[in-house]
Amino acid sequence: MDFTELLNRRRSIRDFTAQPVEKATIEKIVTQAAQSASWANSQPWKAYVATGETLNRVKADHLARTARGERGQTDLAISHRTSWRPAAQANMAEWGQGIQALAGMEYLESQGKLFNAAALVYLTLPKNFSDWSLYDLGAFGQTLMLAAANAGVDSMPAYEIVKYPAAVRQLVGIPEDEAVVMGIALGYRSAARVNDFQSTRQPLDAVLTVRD
Repeated sequence: MDFTELLNRRRSIRDFTAQPVEKATIEKIVTQAAQSASWANSQPWKAYVATGETLNRVKADHLARTARGERGQTDLAISHRTSWRPAAQANMAEWGQGIQALAGMEYLESQGKLFNAAALVYLTLPKNFSDWSLYDLGAFGQTLMLAAANAGVDSMPAYEIVKYPAAVRQLVGIPEDEAVVMGIALGYRSAARVNDFQSTRQPLDAVLTVRD
């Protein structure tokens, strides 16, 4: 697949079909993700994937906690939107208004069910991780999603997936000395209207500065 085509195919999908992702496909995706750049070759990342009955238990637990209004207790600190720079706040507001206008309730219902994902990937770092390791894990996660797209598998990185890390550790078997940093849903996009939404990106001159 052409790289530009691959980039355009990889976008956040917020509702998946019931079609499973084969174990061999998941293994190939994670193997390719491990080719990511890593600071001093530290390779601090770990990936835990929930499928089958484990996935069902994770989804049921998450839905129950959400239904009773349990607050998230993520391993990474959450920053309120008002603490972000104005440009970031504007991007967030545009995203929120756009998805709400298109399929607000549909999105919330799917989110509560962890997007009906066929597999959930939990990316972790050692709890005493270096700040540099966050760059490594971000690169690993992005490469994983591009590898998934290349295999015809859709993805969705989301806070919601790691909202209750203590429960995830118990259900998925993640050691206590690892921080659950990011979750990525994998599967095949459904025909739900929410999947028609695509966020915009800033123009090049708002991102790039070249000094001659």
